[in-house]
Amino acid sequence: MREAWFAWLMERASKVHEPMVATRKRKLFGTLRGDVLEIGAGNGVNLQYLPEGLRWTGYEPNRVLAAKVKVPQNGTLVIEEYRGQAGRFDAAICSLVLCSVAEPETVLRGIFESLSPGGRFLFVEHVAAGQGTALRRAQDRWLPLWRCCAGGCHPNRETESLIAAAGFAMEGIENFDLPLWLAGPHIAGIAVKPRADLLP
Repeated sequence: MREAWFAWLMERASKVHEPMVATRKRKLFGTLRGDVLEIGAGNGVNLQYLPEGLRWTGYEPNRVLAAKVKVPQNGTLVIEEYRGQAGRFDAAICSLVLCSVAEPETVLRGIFESLSPGGRFLFVEHVAAGQGTALRRAQDRWLPLWRCCAGGCHPNRETESLIAAAGFAMEGIENFDLPLWLAGPHIAGIAVKPRADLLP
């Protein structure tokens, strides 16, 4: 029942959210090459932005959402939580995933470990508003109800800091706002797994 509710919610949210971020996603994900990992593939909405010829591996534990994914010719969909495959992928992507996972530190550590040295992590996520702002206070205040109704989503999650703390070098981060109340503040960008020969 919970899977069906979340799938229903995401289908409808995507119809509102996707037109607002399509240009950014097309520019960001259109640079991908090689073996690409997607965490939280959902109903496959990001596949439309990926270049032809890459090898896509998507993980989506929600069976209702996964049933809607049109897996590309060079693709594989795994209907379970991602467990990690050390150093296998050239890049990883996710969108509107890190807000709702129970343990974002664990997920980000798994993504970091899954990338080859120099591999890129590309993301579009809604995030916490700035500390001390009225919106941040609202995010904190409404968190319990929002999380309950929105499949575990945390509107006040400090996602950029969590990505950096996982060991990534942050590059090309864009902060922008969408008219989505608690879920309005967003970031999009690229984080890179440092190459061993460039580490201090």
